[in-house]
Amino acid sequence: MKRSIVTASAAAKKNTLVLGLGITFFLALLVLNIMASFRFNTFQPGALAIDIFFLSVLLNRIQTKYRCEMTETALVFTQKNFWNKKKKEIAVNSILGIYRYEPKLIGLMKFRRTYRLHSALDSRDVWTIAYTLAGKNNKLENCRIYFKPGQAFLDELAKLLPGKISLTDEKMILANLKND
Repeated sequence: MKRSIVTASAAAKKNTLVLGLGITFFLALLVLNIMASFRFNTFQPGALAIDIFFLSVLLNRIQTKYRCEMTETALVFTQKNFWNKKKKEIAVNSILGIYRYEPKLIGLMKFRRTYRLHSALDSRDVWTIAYTLAGKNNKLENCRIYFKPGQAFLDELAKLLPGKISLTDEKMILANLKND
């Protein structure tokens, strides 16, 4: 039997409202700058560029969707926004551990790459997937991905990866040091 479970980003009403207010604010600034350009016959490209930049960043953040699909052999992350669609695949056997994100530094273990594959609008808890990846000269590098799964997805991950879900930082570091 082939298993395929999917979790996707879910927008919370409060977060959507906050980003919507930010978009409204920068849109109002843009309109005021354009009106001031015509009224006072001065063109300020810096102010217009900043307004347009922040508007595009906020619109991209509100529109970006994330999806994680779990199969028997891999976790496949998909990020889709206005400009592109990115896919990242992690082999199940390269996963060191999956744990709840805590904003403290891990001193013993260095991560070569970190990816944030979660929506700013999603109000679920952030989880971290620590995994290894072959880098230059086939040297193993430690990498991590921040994502926001639901509890049902975590339960299925626990079935696929027994003993690797909800590890504390210390247990994950010890498991990595033991593998080295």
